[in-house]
Amino acid sequence: MQEVPAMVKGETDGNELSLGRKMMDILRISYTITFVLASVTGVALALTIRQEWLIAALIPIDVFFLALFVNFSNDYFDHKSGVDKLRFDDRDEYEQAREVLTEKFYWSGNAFDNGLITERQGKIIMLVIATMAVLFAVPIVMYGGWMVIALGAIGFFLSYFYTAPPINLGARGLGEIDVAVSFAFMSFFSYFVIVQDFSWEAVLISVCIGLAVGLVRIVDEMTGYEAHKESGERNLCVIFGLDKVVRIIELLLILLYLLVGMLLVFDLTYIVVFLTLPAAVRTVRYLRNRDDELRLVRPVPEILKVAVGTEILVVIALIARTVLTFA
Repeated sequence: MQEVPAMVKGETDGNELSLGRKMMDILRISYTITFVLASVTGVALALTIRQEWLIAALIPIDVFFLALFVNFSNDYFDHKSGVDKLRFDDRDEYEQAREVLTEKFYWSGNAFDNGLITERQGKIIMLVIATMAVLFAVPIVMYGGWMVIALGAIGFFLSYFYTAPPINLGARGLGEIDVAVSFAFMSFFSYFVIVQDFSWEAVLISVCIGLAVGLVRIVDEMTGYEAHKESGERNLCVIFGLDKVVRIIELLLILLYLLVGMLLVFDLTYIVVFLTLPAAVRTVRYLRNRDDELRLVRPVPEILKVAVGTEILVVIALIARTVLTFA
């Protein structure tokens, strides 16, 4: 096994990373963006119906801590299984990948594997994060009642057991479904907790969000195909193979934009979501280019643009609708 690059071990050009940068790497702060924005889509729709601003502010904050817990526990259990260590065997491939992806979003390796944190420290951090999530959930539960507890329990199960034993959904061919369903629920539940009424518009938005973020998961795990295969994990790529997964991604992208088109039935402002289409096209083009050694890496920032763009543009569409209502 080749030596892991110095940057992965917590050093850059011979200098120790700053405390802030270490915390960013350990907690993977940038990876919480999709979580928070998913909840904001539901909150934004809810606010067009009921102006509960305090609860609307608390929900994304609570989701932020949930996201920290999900990502951190994911790293912890992947460290225990050893799967993440296998992803950085090739230094040259890693260096090329960093040129393709920005330092802000590129995952530089498992913090436990890189020696940035010990298992004991990790358990303490998980406890602190979980405590913060519970504390921010208290006023939300007081507002929404027992339904919030039930919804929260579902969210915790899907997030924690994504990699945690003995269930480990991610290693049983259910990881992609878990991610898609989790983000769809995150959007819909954020809406439902505030309004406490069913809405087909909320359902359609949540499905779009879940599908978009689920695609990020599929594309991202393609870069770790060999590692997942060697460790015995059965994700979508291992089960079907990379070539078939590319076709699956294409079909899911088509489905995503068909669903976005259906949102126009509720309001024409949703047409702005189609601004993510160029990034989706680039994703497919990169994946199809067999002559490119980094064909599995280049699509990652593009599919991330699709997911984050979908979330942001849905919120913008809802804001535009509200503004136009008062115009």
